[in-house]
Amino acid sequence: RREESREEPKEDAEAATPSAPVVPEKLPEVIHDKRLPPEKKATLVREYSVTMMQRLMEQPTATNIQTVKKATTDLVDMILRDDATTFHLINISSHDYTTYIHSVSVGILAVALSKSVFRHSDAHDLHALGAGYFLHDLGKVHVDLDIINKPGRLTDEEMAVMKQHPAMGFSLLEEARQTTDELKLIVLQHHEKIAGGGYPYGLEGDDIHIYGRICAVADIFDAMTAKRPYKKAMPSFEALKAMRDQLVPHSLQKELFEKLVMLFKAR
Repeated sequence: RREESREEPKEDAEAATPSAPVVPEKLPEVIHDKRLPPEKKATLVREYSVTMMQRLMEQPTATNIQTVKKATTDLVDMILRDDATTFHLINISSHDYTTYIHSVSVGILAVALSKSVFRHSDAHDLHALGAGYFLHDLGKVHVDLDIINKPGRLTDEEMAVMKQHPAMGFSLLEEARQTTDELKLIVLQHHEKIAGGGYPYGLEGDDIHIYGRICAVADIFDAMTAKRPYKKAMPSFEALKAMRDQLVPHSLQKELFEKLVMLFKAR
């Protein structure tokens, strides 16, 4: 069960200033610090990762996209090797929802899920996948905040704008010359549904790549457990139950959902 974090990501006064590096200097230091207790390490890694994604969303330049993409390599390596810190990372929930907090939450959870899914395979580049998961919602920098934070149901016109964010995110990556097959699949397919009816392409079944399906599971879980302008945060257990009862198997793949549940089993 997720626990409320006692230490919220702090507002960074330099977040929007050109002088602040997009990747906080302390992020790699904390990742590689073997002396930190797992719970403390998880709190700090999340805090600095949120600052990184905030700075990227405020200044999504080609250089910043490239820098963040490279920085996710260390994050992926930590998740792959450090089970204790990862367990605490996926059990931290935030009191607030922003696109940059959501990007970090989905990135962490989707990498952990990929680690479980591809545990016995060398056929997948987890570093490339991690970059895709952390950058999956990059296109929302072009969506009006009034739409993202609207405290009610979107109109058809607003939903049409929202549905453009996967393509807009991929365009930003193309302009930055940072595309990979993994990034393309994740960014463009994370809102597709197993039984169809998702966007932007309305794919279904095996036409949705496993990478897109993994990101969709993490994306929906975080959306359900985060506080939004139009709803309260849902506890992890309740969210998992709702996903099982309402979204499996027509929206989410059953096997991936079951592996997600196992991530939250007490160590």
